[in-house]
Amino acid sequence: MFRSVLEAIRDRVDGTLAVTLIGLDGIPIETINRDSVPLETMGAEFGGFIKTIRAANTDLSTGDVLQFSLVTEKYIAFLSAVTGDYYLLLVMRPDGNYGRARFELARARHSLRDEFD
Repeated sequence: MFRSVLEAIRDRVDGTLAVTLIGLDGIPIETINRDSVPLETMGAEFGGFIKTIRAANTDLSTGDVLQFSLVTEKYIAFLSAVTGDYYLLLVMRPDGNYGRARFELARARHSLRDEFD
C-alpha cells in the first residue's frame, strides 16, 4: 500500500527526485529514491524542525504543522503530515511542479491516514 502511494506521487509530480514515508524520528518506512537524495539525513533534520515548530506553536496557538517546505538552490523539499507521527517527504528539482506536488501530497495524506487508524 505505502509503495503504491509513493509511486503515484513520483509518477504524477514532474521533477520528483525522491519520496519517502517517514516517522517523526526520521526513520523511513518506505522510500523511492531516483537520485541518491540524502533522505535519511533530510528526514531527521526535518523531524527536528517539526519538533521545534510544535514547541513554538504552544505559545503561538497556530495549530498542528500540516506541511513544511524548504527551497534551496538544489532542491525543493516538502514535509507533509499524514498523522502527528508520520510524514511524507518529497524532494524535487527546483524546476519541478510545486503546485502539483502540494496537491498530490494532500491527496496521499487522505489515502495513507486510513492505514494508520
